[in-house]
Amino acid sequence: MKWLNSDARLLLAALLALTLVAAVTVALRPAQNAPPLSVRSDAANGALALRLWLERLGYRTREVLAFPDDLRGLDALFVLNPLTPFDDADRRAIYTWLRQGKTLIVAGAPLMVNTLVTEDFSLRPGSQVAAAILPAAPTLLRPAVTVLPPQNAYVIDSARRDVALHLVAGSEIVLASYLEAQGTLWLSGLLLPYTNAGLRDEAHARLLLNLLAQVPPGGIIGFDEAHHGFDQSSDTLFAWLATTPPGWGVVGAGLLTFVYLALRGRRFGRALPLPEERQQREAVEYIQAMGGLLRRSGERGAVLRHYRRLLGRRAAERYGFDPHLSDEELLKRLAAHAPALDAPKLRALLRGMAKKQVSEAELLHLVRALDDFLKTV
Repeated sequence: MKWLNSDARLLLAALLALTLVAAVTVALRPAQNAPPLSVRSDAANGALALRLWLERLGYRTREVLAFPDDLRGLDALFVLNPLTPFDDADRRAIYTWLRQGKTLIVAGAPLMVNTLVTEDFSLRPGSQVAAAILPAAPTLLRPAVTVLPPQNAYVIDSARRDVALHLVAGSEIVLASYLEAQGTLWLSGLLLPYTNAGLRDEAHARLLLNLLAQVPPGGIIGFDEAHHGFDQSSDTLFAWLATTPPGWGVVGAGLLTFVYLALRGRRFGRALPLPEERQQREAVEYIQAMGGLLRRSGERGAVLRHYRRLLGRRAAERYGFDPHLSDEELLKRLAAHAPALDAPKLRALLRGMAKKQVSEAELLHLVRALDDFLKTV
């Protein structure tokens, strides 16, 4: 490292130390707190066990972090206890996907769930019952579901005639479904069956298998984590640097290192010459360069179009009409506003500028003629 000066060695050592601190911090940091019924949560009310159980059954699972992109390829989607409302774009994307023969399973508190489902098939706000859960009809048979343990459940209100009622708590409906085109939408007032604690009960496992009865073996099942506050950038290094105290520490240490070196008066790169020391170029050099480029490209028609637009702008500035008029209309307007103008000469000039390909001699002749004409406008 003899070719490095002392400041460069100090900066390199600081960067290596910061990298080591960042790596150790990321490796040892605790898992991000996940909300209830998130597949990132291993707490009793999380849903990590549901994901692992489905994978052991042969299904493939993935998190849905962006709509509609992450819906592609899914056979079923769990929307469990969303914490943020669904906007119109997300709702349209989900129902478009559902109608293609997919399965949508929705469970959670009424406030957020009702932003996804329709008004005639929703959870009753403020309603919660605690009772044994019984089948409303012999519809859950794959495998058979008889009685679920007593638990809290939200009540389903439905004005639809095509709804299939599956489970009730007393006289209240807590699990129902209906066909949306070729797809099936399940609305659940129950939350316990999807949790890590609830999945230990065989009755809950039987219920979940019925919900997924239409999903083909090895199908892909998604879990909506976007409405748990997660997105595709939440696990990146930038997100860690920008949103966590250790990340702030690393960024602050890096800034302090650069400030220290700057205060010592050492530059970080090659010195730039002062403006007065730079070689100044004349405007004619630019004109010559542009002329050379246009000549080599052979795009003389483009030059004529430029001068045609210049004529339209000059006429518009002088007489106040549209600079984009056609040749005939421009000629007519100019003749009306300036009778002294040489109309035949202007017509010939416009006809020449309308050509797509001209020789260099013709181009110079037309430009000179236009310059002479503009002096009279």
